[in-house]
Amino acid sequence: MAKHPLFKVLQGSELVLDRRHWRVVGKDRTGYAVEGIGDGECTSLSFERVDDAILKGDCEVITPKLAENKRKLLDYTGGIERPEQLPAQEQRDIRARLGLIHAMDALEKERGKLSQNFLKRRDIRRHLRATACELAKDPHLFHDVYIGSASMPHVLPTGRTLQEMRNRYIEFGRDPIVLMRRHHRKGPPIDKRGRLSALQERFIDYVLNLVDEKQPKLAELYEGAIEEFTVPETDLLQGFRPPSITTIRTRYKALTPVIRDISRNGSRYSQNKYGAGSTEVSALLFGEKCATDQALLSIFTNAKGQVEVKELNPKKDGTPLEENEVRRLWMFFMIDVATRMPLAWLLSETADSDHHKKLLRMAMRDKSREKVRYDCKRDPAPPVHLTLTNADNGTATRNSAVYASQLGMGTIVKTGRTYNSPDNTYAERPFGTMQWKVLNLLDGYVGSKPGELNGYDGQKNARISPDALMGIITRFWVDEYPYTPHNGTGMHGATPWQKLEEVMDLSEGINAPSSEMLRVHLGESKEVSTTSEGVKIFNIPYNSTALQKFAGGESKKVTVLLNPDDLRKVSIVSEETTDVITAHLTMTTFADLSLAEAVDDMRKAIEDNPQKRQLHEHHMREARGRRARESGFFPDSTLPDAYERIDRIREKAAEIAHVEIVSLPRSGPTSAPGGIMDRSANAPMNEVTLPPSQYSENVADVVEVVDTPPKPETPQQAEKPISDAVEPMFAPIKKSKL
Repeated sequence: MAKHPLFKVLQGSELVLDRRHWRVVGKDRTGYAVEGIGDGECTSLSFERVDDAILKGDCEVITPKLAENKRKLLDYTGGIERPEQLPAQEQRDIRARLGLIHAMDALEKERGKLSQNFLKRRDIRRHLRATACELAKDPHLFHDVYIGSASMPHVLPTGRTLQEMRNRYIEFGRDPIVLMRRHHRKGPPIDKRGRLSALQERFIDYVLNLVDEKQPKLAELYEGAIEEFTVPETDLLQGFRPPSITTIRTRYKALTPVIRDISRNGSRYSQNKYGAGSTEVSALLFGEKCATDQALLSIFTNAKGQVEVKELNPKKDGTPLEENEVRRLWMFFMIDVATRMPLAWLLSETADSDHHKKLLRMAMRDKSREKVRYDCKRDPAPPVHLTLTNADNGTATRNSAVYASQLGMGTIVKTGRTYNSPDNTYAERPFGTMQWKVLNLLDGYVGSKPGELNGYDGQKNARISPDALMGIITRFWVDEYPYTPHNGTGMHGATPWQKLEEVMDLSEGINAPSSEMLRVHLGESKEVSTTSEGVKIFNIPYNSTALQKFAGGESKKVTVLLNPDDLRKVSIVSEETTDVITAHLTMTTFADLSLAEAVDDMRKAIEDNPQKRQLHEHHMREARGRRARESGFFPDSTLPDAYERIDRIREKAAEIAHVEIVSLPRSGPTSAPGGIMDRSANAPMNEVTLPPSQYSENVADVVEVVDTPPKPETPQQAEKPISDAVEPMFAPIKKSKL
């Protein structure tokens, strides 16, 4: 069953739906067949969708009659649709004419239809003027207004003019805009007003097209265009003359400021200057959306914090100072969008990812250290877990380390376009506020752009040190900016602290940051080995019961994760366990310091006052030598006795190392035990055999020979004497051969 539409939409009507203009070209049983007015796209819209959009006010229906009336109205007024588009004086003229029409309506109700002769009477016109002032409740309604003819502008028109004005007002649906003066419509029609030929218009476009970012002068472009512009022969015969330079300048000035800036300064500059920003309230909670940015401050700082004095060589006068003594610094800044509270700020020599990670850590930690160090009177913004961070596409944020750190902590990363200020106005606008309120009043200020300060050299007048500048900026963000009325989107004149208190009252509290997540994702890591005293990272000791249970008395490789802004704890991970072990600082003197301060403190203990260190080393060596002499253990190095013992030890070592080598074959004939002197030819011969484990390719390696035991004898052989059992090979020896 077909559903009938709730609202009447005629064929040919115009629908403004989803910010697009559609024309209804047909209607069937299910919906409307529409065609895109701008692109000609054809589609179908159901009755339910159109009716629901009209009910919610998301769709505007322009019937063919309304469209025709609007076309006639704009054609009559010359494109002006509302009285507010006119100057204030002409709006007063319309109000006075409207009062006359209402007075004529009231007079018609009393005396019937009004004729031209009746309205021409002096008393009737005087009556209309008084009635109009009474209806408008303004006795000065006709004071200094243009309602008459050109010769008598302040006199009421005649009866025919009054009647024509009233009839026109009724014809256009009683729209007050038709009562306006149409003096701008005088003269020939727009399409017939041109005094220049088509070729002359083309010449003007040719000259204006030559304007680019190098900002050449129009006069130079005009002279070159006259020489290079090609004119057809027919136009030469007709006496073609190029437009004058005055016409070119007039046409150029008639262009909108946006077009002129794009042609001369480029689209990037024009986008930042004229680009439409966002006026929506994009965040309601503290920490919900945080904008970050980096900017090179418009001030030179002196690293020594004092006036530079150096001896100048007369032959090289004017040489610059040493490197890094006077320099400009980058400032990293983060602000909460919902409350406009400054969350973090720091100064650095370079714009890199390490400093951006430090900025993220500062936003998620307590800033009491900065408050005490720089003598702030008020409390800074509390730490908060960052739900979403918005930054441009700069090098400090466009890298995997920063993205991975934020995503690991559960923070959404939103990246804007580079050099496009409308994408990140919340973070960029405070830089301008700080520049004009703080930097502009300090020594070393260089201006907003190169060459802005002609009579002041910021580099030569640099007086302030980086730490002193950090103190001034910190006091501005903590003591001054949060208590200044803010007129940004959604602030309505409230101060950032006032907005923060309001958000806290309406919400359940602030999302707390995790210390362990800060160490894991935004901290410094180093691979070390465990000891009985725990672990050391940057020469700072940490230990805990869980760490000792994991090590079990052994030395194991672990990775230590440290938050450089909080040295009280570290997180330890290892391949041998899936748990994250927490260790505590065992040197409590570093508990209130950052990593940079702790390392600087240890370095100063070594480097400070090298003369004292040399003196202390001399005292130490003197005491150590005295103790060695008094012990009697160390003999006089000038006597031979001091070297005799080591010589004897060397001789003993050589004797122990000497090994007697016996050259032996792998096998050979021998005699049985006790029969070495037997000369019997049939004496049993035993072969010498070495076990396989004692074989050596080098005969010198054989140091011991083991005889193979003889075979066991039978009982008969054991009873017989040896001489009977074995036939002698030689005769018995009777005499000694010696």
